Amino acid sequence: MTELVQSLEEFVAACREPVLIEAGQEPICLLPGQYELSAGPGGRAFIEAWDEAGRLARRVTSIMRRQPGTLTLEIERFGKKTGTLLLVDRARAAAVDPSRRAARMVLRERFRRFLARQFTGWTIAELTAGTDLENSLSPAYPRAMLRRGQTAWAAIAAPDEVTTADHTLTFGLIWLDYLRRRERHKMLVEGLCLFLPAGKTLTTCLRARWLNPHAAKLIVFAYDADWEEPLDPAAHGNLDTRVPPASQSAHPSPAHPDQPEAMLEAIVRANPSLFDASLSPEPVYGQVPALAGGERGVLDLLAVSGAGRLAVLELKASADLHLPLQALDYWLRVRWHQERGDFARQGYFSSVTLDPAPPRLVLIAPALQFHPTTETVLRYFSPRVEVTRIGLAVEWQKDLRVMLRLEGARAPD
Repeated sequence: MTELVQSLEEFVAACREPVLIEAGQEPICLLPGQYELSAGPGGRAFIEAWDEAGRLARRVTSIMRRQPGTLTLEIERFGKKTGTLLLVDRARAAAVDPSRRAARMVLRERFRRFLARQFTGWTIAELTAGTDLENSLSPAYPRAMLRRGQTAWAAIAAPDEVTTADHTLTFGLIWLDYLRRRERHKMLVEGLCLFLPAGKTLTTCLRARWLNPHAAKLIVFAYDADWEEPLDPAAHGNLDTRVPPASQSAHPSPAHPDQPEAMLEAIVRANPSLFDASLSPEPVYGQVPALAGGERGVLDLLAVSGAGRLAVLELKASADLHLPLQALDYWLRVRWHQERGDFARQGYFSSVTLDPAPPRLVLIAPALQFHPTTETVLRYFSPRVEVTRIGLAVEWQKDLRVMLRLEGARAPD
């Protein structure tokens, strides 16, 4: 047994969940009876592992780096070319990042295959999963630019997680807008293509119906391990939601100094006309219809003007680049119930006749806490979604003043 083989065996024996990771490949767990370590010529080691999905066999020449829970191995490929392989204890917190990076590389390569199949005749001019903090782009979402002549498309893929899949449209619109600005004098970036895990497409498809088709074309695909297929967002119209009786939605959440959104809710409910003079002082309803799926981090209120126009108020005390589309989630449900007469039927705003026009959408937050991408995302909203942004003074808990009021957003270039 060589020293290298012994080191690898000792590391694996000390692991609770040893995993072999190579960029672009699915990780393989080293289970008893499903892997082998053996000595090779020149002090090298040979490692082989297999599972139901496949087999991985590599010649290891050295241990490049040792970290808690992770060995970075140098491997020799065909033609004497070198590469790297990770041996990771996935049960250790320190090994989470290598596992995550490997999963991202796997998704990026699958994304490449999706694009090659769906965009025949186009060139993948750019494909990256790098972090871009300046433009608020996450490494969890591989993104690409496809080009044919002087025409291009932006594309982005979502990892196979529910919450992150729901964030794809935000990052996609930011990526689209970035490419349009960058390529302004070179080509026309026509639209955005989204690849979402199968079964996790509903939220994005519902949102897509309320974007402006004249601002950007949009294509949505669902993907699984070995296939992808286009979706029609218009076919995702039914909502699993209901409007409870008005009496159940009239009470505010208890305000607590450690819950700034609840404090902001109490202030807005006490006098909504301070924020928008057209709004009636009462009643103001909260969390109706309620949204399933856990904590959103945004508080939703429903108010009405003296003329009967509904207004959806979205409250957020800290910066959140997902605020516009989270607000749209609530707005589109309010609109859905409005069209069916559910609010009048359940006793909401009984003192006025409700205007059938779509509700207004009012975003309320400290002025400096609107994320820089808010304007970017709002540019792609349908004109039917009338948006107002209201920014408060920094010390709004002590000095409640409206410092900013913006109607709509500038159309994309």
